Amino acid sequence: MPTGGPPAAPEGEPADAARRRGPAFPYGFTAPLFLGSALNPINSSLIATALVPIARGLAVPIGQTAVLVTALYLASAIAQPTAGKAAEVFGPRRVFLVGIVLVAIGGLVGGLAPDLTTLLLSRVLIGLGTSCGYPTAMLLIRRRARDAGLDQPPGGVLGGLQIAGIATSSLGLPLGGVLVGALGWRSVFSSICPSR
Repeated sequence: MPTGGPPAAPEGEPADAARRRGPAFPYGFTAPLFLGSALNPINSSLIATALVPIARGLAVPIGQTAVLVTALYLASAIAQPTAGKAAEVFGPRRVFLVGIVLVAIGGLVGGLAPDLTTLLLSRVLIGLGTSCGYPTAMLLIRRRARDAGLDQPPGGVLGGLQIAGIATSSLGLPLGGVLVGALGWRSVFSSICPSR
C-alpha cells in the first residue's frame, strides 16, 4: 500500500534534502491509526460469538445479553461525531490516546465483570474509546498531508483507513469464535482474563 511521497521541500531547501527526511506517511505513522480505526468495527461483531457463553456463565437469559450489542452501537453513535469535534479542539493525538485508554479500561472491566451490568458498562467504555479512532485518524492524516505540502492525502492512505474503518467488521466473528473457543467468553473483552 503506498504511503505517500516525500514531503515537499520548504522554500529554499533542495529537493534531495526533502527526500532524506523520508516519506510523508511512513508505516510507523499510519499503522497505529489503521489499528485504532479497526477497533470499532471489529468490536461491533466480536461480541456476537460470546452471547450464549455469557448468558450461560452469568446465569442470565440469552435475550438479556443482546443489550451488550446495542450498548456499543449507541455509545458509538454518540461518541464518534463528538470525538471528531473534540479532536479539533483538544488535538487529535490526545483524543486518540484517550480512546485507547478507554478501550483498555473497558477490556479490563469486561474481563473481570461479575454480572451483566458491569459487562454493559464495559461495552459502553469500549464503544466510547473505539469511536475516537476513525475521526482522529482522519484529522491526523489530513494535517500530515497539509504539512507535507500535498493537496490531499495519498489514495493508498485513505484507502487503508477506509478498509480499517469499515471492512474489518468481517474479522470480528471469526476472531471472536477463536477467542471464545480457546480462552472462554471473557477473552472477547480482555485476553488476559480467561473464562472462569
